[in-house]
Amino acid sequence: MGFRHRLVAATAAATLSTVNVASAQSVELVNRATASDPSSFASQSFDYIVVGAGTAGLAVASKLAQDGKARVGIIEAGLYLPNDPLIDVPKNFGQNNGNPKYDWRFNTTPQAELSGRTVPHPRGKVVGGSTALNYLVFNRASKQEYDAWAEIGNDGWDWNSLTNSFREVSHYTSITDNQTFPNSLDANSINSQSEQYHGTDGVIQVSYNTFETDVQDPYVQAMNSLGVSTNSLPDSGNITGVYNSPTAVDRTTGKRSYAASFYVKNMDNDHFVLLQGARATKIDFSPNKNKDGNVVATGVTFDVSGTSYTVKAGKEVILSAGVFQSPQLLELSGIGNSTILQRFGINTLVDLPGVGENLMDHAMSAQMWQVNPGVVTWDQLRINTTFAAAAAQQYNTTHDGVLASTINTVAFSSFRTVADNDTAYGDLLNTLDQWINSTSLTPLQSKQYDIQKRWINESVPGMEFVMIPSGGLTRTRPANDTSYMIISAILQHPFSRGNVHINSSDPMELPAVDPKYLTSPFDVAALVQGVQFANKLVSTEPLASLITTRIDPATNFTSGAHFEG
Repeated sequence: MGFRHRLVAATAAATLSTVNVASAQSVELVNRATASDPSSFASQSFDYIVVGAGTAGLAVASKLAQDGKARVGIIEAGLYLPNDPLIDVPKNFGQNNGNPKYDWRFNTTPQAELSGRTVPHPRGKVVGGSTALNYLVFNRASKQEYDAWAEIGNDGWDWNSLTNSFREVSHYTSITDNQTFPNSLDANSINSQSEQYHGTDGVIQVSYNTFETDVQDPYVQAMNSLGVSTNSLPDSGNITGVYNSPTAVDRTTGKRSYAASFYVKNMDNDHFVLLQGARATKIDFSPNKNKDGNVVATGVTFDVSGTSYTVKAGKEVILSAGVFQSPQLLELSGIGNSTILQRFGINTLVDLPGVGENLMDHAMSAQMWQVNPGVVTWDQLRINTTFAAAAAQQYNTTHDGVLASTINTVAFSSFRTVADNDTAYGDLLNTLDQWINSTSLTPLQSKQYDIQKRWINESVPGMEFVMIPSGGLTRTRPANDTSYMIISAILQHPFSRGNVHINSSDPMELPAVDPKYLTSPFDVAALVQGVQFANKLVSTEPLASLITTRIDPATNFTSGAHFEG
């Protein structure tokens, strides 16, 4: 899932306990893929320069360099951190968020609809990018969502075109007969579909948890009772339903599998060269336009320890610095809204007002419930030293168990299923129509909104529910000797639109991120319906019998006003 979900109604204040484990040493390789110093990197001849060694940048660089014809240079501000338990151990997810060793530590601007609160946005500042920080859920969107990319003009970015690439990067590990697996899910059906929609030769390991808590089966059955059926084929393009998601975990080693694997794959490839600890500050352009009247990128200026360098690209510069820093670099380089650029004394090469605009983020509201004594959740690692020691021993010995597990129980549902009744559903649609009719839209937004409205009446889910069998990810800190469960309601296709722009001409200053959360009244109304559905879920058997009380928030959500606290 990456970091597409943000805490809105509840901000992370307490974290899961980090469990100390040993870390096996990686196989030593002849590392031709790492530049020895910035000067030697800048002096080399490259066909392509890729800015950002994250999720997309490393995959693209690996693809370009694989035939041995093109030379690819990659610039990354962070470092490669092998054998780091905060990255490698799946159960330690979230522990490196906010740590400058791993995280850029973005925060939004104060959000008007959240009473001026800011919202943290962890982004990976390491080789591997945000895949080194995320929660390891390895699922896909629906077929219609990929097809929409092609519909708005990105030819070749539809479901049928992309599925081959999905298979190419993944290495699926089948569920075995002796693997602990939820009774409510059909392992044979899941193996059948996963083998069809995932590959076996890719660098990203795809597998299923080998440890389950006491709340998963009751949760799935309660979902079924409320009209959300079990889906054994979610990676086929139809994601509606509740399912046990694949995770990005290597079941042989028990470690996180993430985009740094593309770097490891190319360590003996002298056509693939990565410079770590280097921060791109500007895209360089030729003083002369090409025959079509367009500016041409010729290289990248970057900074290492206060010294500036420039590296040339013979063919292309590929900007893959993330959703926040890619527009920042464009603006610093003179491409963007001329009014914004002039404000900071930047010469406009291309007046492109769309740069940094149309920012969308999935608003999320997390609620936490206390479960009955004796119900096994991940909290056992925090409250039971014997359990934690045994888990660490198991992980170090056989590389499996609870420490090799991560979030895997997700559900996607239509607004119609989530809405409390027909009247509530009708009011939701009326709220959307009234708002759109009274709002000034760009041509792109108009096209996007038409697609999003169509999806509401099709089989494209509008809400996601993620169950976390633990406390510690909301405002309230877990109590000693107490176990919890969290359910997060998440908007899939928000109508609110924000932006990200430079704060100054200083490339070392982070840009201003303004998602404008919940500025669409539809988003507020839909999220309220999602929160109310989660409340109904925990009152439904067999899950209800495991719940003691709700802890966070302490009162019921009945209107949008509750999102302001």
